[in-house]
Amino acid sequence: MSTGSTRKEPSTAPRPPVAPADPTAPAPATPSAPPSQGAPAVAAQRSQGETIAFTVAALAVCCAGMYYARELIGPVFLALTLVITVRPLTTWATRHRIPRPVSAVAAITIIYAFVLGLFAFLGIAVMQLIDTLPGYSDRFADIWAQLQNRLTQMGMSQADLVAQASKVVDTSKVVEFAQTVLEQISGIGSMLMVMGLAVIFLMFDMARIETRTRALVTLKPGLASALAGFAESVRSYWLVSTVFGLIVAVLDTMALWWLNVPMALTWGVVSFITNYIPNIGFVIGVIPPALLAIVDSGPWTALWVIVIYSLLNFVIQSVIQPKFTGDAVGLNTTVTFVSLLFWSQVIGALGAILAVPLTLFAKAILIDTDRRAAWVGLFLSAGDSPLVPIEQVDLDDVDRADLDGDGVGPADPEAGKPVIVE
Repeated sequence: MSTGSTRKEPSTAPRPPVAPADPTAPAPATPSAPPSQGAPAVAAQRSQGETIAFTVAALAVCCAGMYYARELIGPVFLALTLVITVRPLTTWATRHRIPRPVSAVAAITIIYAFVLGLFAFLGIAVMQLIDTLPGYSDRFADIWAQLQNRLTQMGMSQADLVAQASKVVDTSKVVEFAQTVLEQISGIGSMLMVMGLAVIFLMFDMARIETRTRALVTLKPGLASALAGFAESVRSYWLVSTVFGLIVAVLDTMALWWLNVPMALTWGVVSFITNYIPNIGFVIGVIPPALLAIVDSGPWTALWVIVIYSLLNFVIQSVIQPKFTGDAVGLNTTVTFVSLLFWSQVIGALGAILAVPLTLFAKAILIDTDRRAAWVGLFLSAGDSPLVPIEQVDLDDVDRADLDGDGVGPADPEAGKPVIVE
């Protein structure tokens, strides 16, 4: 009994002759073999609508996460933009043989002085307003009496007035608003602490940024180009907003002093701070001096305050300032306003000030790094300028920029060293 397997011998019968193939005849259709069990399935290409829906869903999830981490993201991002803004100062100081730690400490001091000065002036304005308002209690009573008389002449009794006021002013809404204000005030201290620590770490961590930048250019040139554009844009935005904010504040203070409005210097500082809030900052800055002008000097003075503020805002902030920020920021007015509302919901009160920088960062990461998303930039940009292709950063440009401030070419101690170790 054989235990081996039988081997079938090949047939030796002669095969029939094969006719030559006709070159004009169509090739016979070969049946497609069924896919094997282990072969990966080829995903079908998504349509444009599916891609947009998936992107929007992913962004919604990211924004929800940012909302819950807003107490950390807001101060850290503010610190990042401020460090980027003062970075050229440290580079200039290092080029002039000033020790790197000394230039870093000087830059940190400038940032601290600027931020703490804004909050200090804002606190002084609030305290001055609290001290000033009790002196106008009689004037408030007279205005209220005049308002009651006017409404009575229009056929509305005092009881109806109180009833309508009680409907408009809901007690629960007042309590909720007060709680929100207290939370914002109590969170200022922790926000400043987080921002202060982030400024220190970011400033010293950027001491050797040139090597990292060259490595990023080699690995991800599109991302490097987008981040370089973001840094330049956000730096121009802060500098231009600060300069024009000072100009507007000085002119507002002079106008209020000429109109004999109390606390003219305080309201000038408030207008400077609110200049960082796009679109609606002017409205926030004009309300307090206009109300105080009504109480102190009458409605005509308040009208003049509104007119002067409106003219200054239109000429300086709506005509002149966009000429300087438009090329650098590249966002149209509608996008700026929508970003203000959006980031205020996601980040909170700090999102109103960081609306433009946050939008620029999102644009750099999501749009400027991918040519397929370049069409979205058409709806974000200001004006009708043609679409500019994404530029790639050159390593020579990085070296000439001297981000570290320690020399260019052979003078750079990092010259010739590989940025990527295989």
